[in-house]
Amino acid sequence: MVTSKKEKLKVYCATCKVDTIHGVLKEVEDNGEAPMSYYPEDLYWWNSMYQIIQCLGCERISFREENYNSEDVDENGAILNESLYPSRDFDSIINKDFYAAPYSVRQIYYETIECYNGNLLILCAAGTRALVENICKSNDIVKGTVYWEEDGVKKSKVSNSLGGKINGLFEKGIISKNNSDALHEHKFLGDKAIHELKTPSKKDLKIAIEIIETIIESIYEIPKKTRKLKRNREI
Repeated sequence: MVTSKKEKLKVYCATCKVDTIHGVLKEVEDNGEAPMSYYPEDLYWWNSMYQIIQCLGCERISFREENYNSEDVDENGAILNESLYPSRDFDSIINKDFYAAPYSVRQIYYETIECYNGNLLILCAAGTRALVENICKSNDIVKGTVYWEEDGVKKSKVSNSLGGKINGLFEKGIISKNNSDALHEHKFLGDKAIHELKTPSKKDLKIAIEIIETIIESIYEIPKKTRKLKRNREI
């Protein structure tokens, strides 16, 4: 059954970061019953509601699924199960639109956000490391200088390791020294997740994502906006 009732729901909005009133734009209801395999004389029944909803504050559109069945009933009645997409909770992240960044950078970024919101924390950490790798690749950085200390003597060499490539971004003037130091932290975070299977904290991952968003903005988006501003001035 397809309906378009002017129904309103209170749902957590991932953009507003609070529970807000959502309007139901469209909904489809599905229900039925069937004999239980182990007790054929008893019937198993279910009811599902699929809804396209819109926040009445920020106007963000989401998908909501509500379902219950004969196996999820207590003394108070049926137990409702609610699912929202994109998934969200109080520390969820809404991906940003980076129009000037290469497709590969955007794709890894979106998948990293999905891992974060889905609590796939090791994969999320691996995603932040992959983002750093791809940023280097998209800027044709294949090597850079790495530094270390041995027996009290400071040494250096050119390396094609990820650490070298990160320093290469700084050496080519693409990012600042502070941003280079930040990307090294992303590397360490990803290395521990991938090689040691160490699960990072969600707090650290959120900080890492916020930093990488700032770096993507500075490398790809700001130069494009600057060029547009310059063209407008010259008209």
